[in-house]
Amino acid sequence: MVSRAAPKGVYSSDILLQNFTRHVDDHLFTQIGALGWAAPTGGELPLPSSVRARHAVGVDAAGRRHSTVVAQTTADLWTRTVTQWNILGDDGALHLVDLTGLVGEAVTF
Repeated sequence: MVSRAAPKGVYSSDILLQNFTRHVDDHLFTQIGALGWAAPTGGELPLPSSVRARHAVGVDAAGRRHSTVVAQTTADLWTRTVTQWNILGDDGALHLVDLTGLVGEAVTF
């Protein structure tokens, strides 16, 4: 069984050209290659509420829809080098989600 924790990770904005921090579930943070998360080095500001982070959408084996933030545009999921990521299911186990689409970052002022 996998436990939930929410460390801070670095999100790189491709519109604002700046790194920000945001909380990310531990089981997603550890998928470094697929989702591009990194630990903060210090000095990063929290992701502003005016930024809608880029994210991937997909479906699991049961047909349920899921989405996850992709921290870097160079992440394997964003470049489609990989087309799956893991989520923590209600049963406490990791389940694969198949990528169905990508949604770019948006900023409102």
